[in-house]
Amino acid sequence: MHVVFCIAPFSGHVNPSLAVVSELTRRGHRVSYATTAEFSQPAREAGGYAVVYDTMMGTPQDGRAVPRNPPGGAVGHDFANGHRAQLRDLKAMLPPLISAFADDPPDAIVCDPMTWAGRALAARCRVPHINSITTMIAKARWSLGPANAGFDPADPRLPQLFAATSAVLVGYGTGLTADQLFGTDGVVPTIVYHPRAFEAEGGEFGPDVHFVGPCLPSRPNGPCEGPGHGSDVRPPGDGPVVLVSLGTVFNRQPALFRRCIDAFAGTRCRVVAALGGMDAAALGSLPGNAQAHSYLPLTQAMRYADVFIGHAGMTSTMEALSFGIPVVAMPQILEQRVNAGRLAELGLGLCLDPAQQTQEAIRRAVTTVLHDDGIRLRLDWMRAEIERAPGAPAAAQAIENTL
Repeated sequence: MHVVFCIAPFSGHVNPSLAVVSELTRRGHRVSYATTAEFSQPAREAGGYAVVYDTMMGTPQDGRAVPRNPPGGAVGHDFANGHRAQLRDLKAMLPPLISAFADDPPDAIVCDPMTWAGRALAARCRVPHINSITTMIAKARWSLGPANAGFDPADPRLPQLFAATSAVLVGYGTGLTADQLFGTDGVVPTIVYHPRAFEAEGGEFGPDVHFVGPCLPSRPNGPCEGPGHGSDVRPPGDGPVVLVSLGTVFNRQPALFRRCIDAFAGTRCRVVAALGGMDAAALGSLPGNAQAHSYLPLTQAMRYADVFIGHAGMTSTMEALSFGIPVVAMPQILEQRVNAGRLAELGLGLCLDPAQQTQEAIRRAVTTVLHDDGIRLRLDWMRAEIERAPGAPAAAQAIENTL
């Protein structure tokens, strides 16, 4: 079987799918992975054949160190502008993908709702598609991603945009309309990378939704290998370790990183900041109990972390919970607010909305989650739920079952 993956080119979307790629190739299937140059090597290392395309998704509009705002996500986001950006990406991505698979058609396509070209390619090739979801499933059923306050159904720009989208879909022979591209997918198989217990309405989803849990590269208690991994950057001292990450999209925020670091200056806490590609020099001189790394594998650094301060992206949140680490969530966009709200609702950590992300509030939240026995009990429960999740083998089986 030839399976094509078309996943949004962001670490939090790509990383969970790589274990599924490895499992499929282990079972003897051939996998092609459509992605940007940035993720082509990880796709190859997982066993896939990388089909590289260019995209504007996630790319800053200029050279300034600002958060990269993917369409459909940012707080206060203009829905029509997001739609226009997604349409531009659809036009750019479809031709090279159609060409790449013209003589080697797929048998099935694993699609990310954030990347319209995957769904369009599946329709053109007349093959089944499987959804790959790295958000709360109830918020991701609509292909445009989480709806937010920026969506106004009466916006006069929308009819023209929907018509333009339908024209592109017709022009490339997909047989889809814009309504079909954006609408609820019904009984289409869906792979979800968190356990059913974390989903707010998890019990309401039928057998077509596969809550496989976080597909980590290795088990939490496995060996730590290789240079640059967490064991090589374990901070000196014996105080609690606070790991800080804002992911790789909304991470260009040196002031916020500094607040997290300075909140613990002069304390026994040891702070390790994973900057997601940002130059550590942007933070200036750090206190003696802090260190910052442009890149740091979170699943390795979490082996020694006591608290995780994160942006509430689903992938990094699941990684922390897999290790039983309490989370202080600092969401930057609506999708992350949904995750953070569920995290707090389940008693697995605390949520600090943007207006609350001060040094004092960060220090107080970390102190609370470190010493709250109730949070520890809930973390043990969620860790057990994650351990029971069927993982990459169930995801691969779901893909096989489509045929």
